[in-house]
Amino acid sequence: MPGVVETTHSFATNEVVTSTLLNNIIDQTTFTATALDDGSLSLTAAGKIKVATGGITATQLAASAVTSTAILDATIANAKISASAAISLSKLASEALPSGITVATANIVDANVTTAKILDANVTAAKLNGAQTGTAPVFGVRAWVNFDGTTSADLAGTYTRAATTVTVTTASNHGLIVGHKVYLDFASGITDGDFIVATVPTTTTFTVTTATSGTITSTVVSLKRRLIRASGNVANVTTLGTGQFAVNFAVALPDANYARSGFANHTSSSVVGLVAGNSTTATTAQSCDISSSNSTNGTEVNVSVVNAIFVG
Repeated sequence: MPGVVETTHSFATNEVVTSTLLNNIIDQTTFTATALDDGSLSLTAAGKIKVATGGITATQLAASAVTSTAILDATIANAKISASAAISLSKLASEALPSGITVATANIVDANVTTAKILDANVTAAKLNGAQTGTAPVFGVRAWVNFDGTTSADLAGTYTRAATTVTVTTASNHGLIVGHKVYLDFASGITDGDFIVATVPTTTTFTVTTATSGTITSTVVSLKRRLIRASGNVANVTTLGTGQFAVNFAVALPDANYARSGFANHTSSSVVGLVAGNSTTATTAQSCDISSSNSTNGTEVNVSVVNAIFVG
């Protein structure tokens, strides 16, 4: 029978076999072609085994012969996985999905998103803007406020003036945005009155524009306001005069075409309070003028409870 290995050493007659000689023979031994009789493997010129074209077949591997330690780390590519592999969920990690994976509407079971899955205060107005189905669409209250029309909550500050621009610096966060209406009570130099906020450089500074020009280095000013008990999307309530107020929205409304409604109490049992306005009442996306008045004669009066809501 032909040998399957060969060595370069040839034993002489009566040669003594030593451990050193055997070790050398092992080092010199190579496979012969007879050892590779099925054609799938071949020998290199140096007597090394190489895989023929087509690779090692299933019949040449014992069952469970390839273990994870025999596979080089980070070498299995996507192309090596069949499209029909149907990898089970138990083989996938349970961490959050990578950002590149998206979930389509078809992947979400109908009527399966609960309230707990929606982040608090995270449904925007656009999602409630008349797109609902049913007997009548649902429209949201854009802003609401309950304030005391008799109690001041004025904000102190100082101001400077350059030409027609007045820069006011407040003692604390003023909460204003461009377009808000403020009533400024100046210690001196400028006539008191209501102004529209022109710019808001910081949380403690803002500017307004006056009708006349002048220069003032620094003096005291007060922002006239009323005490708010509770509110939603209302930054502050400015006092414009007896029974007259400007409700300034924290976030501007989409436009000025919203609906207004309100309530006001009154000390007399025979007279009710009204929340109203007149032909000159200003309405903008940032601010809305309202008044509280005596229902008997229409006289504007300060009352302790004034409520207003804005829907649109």
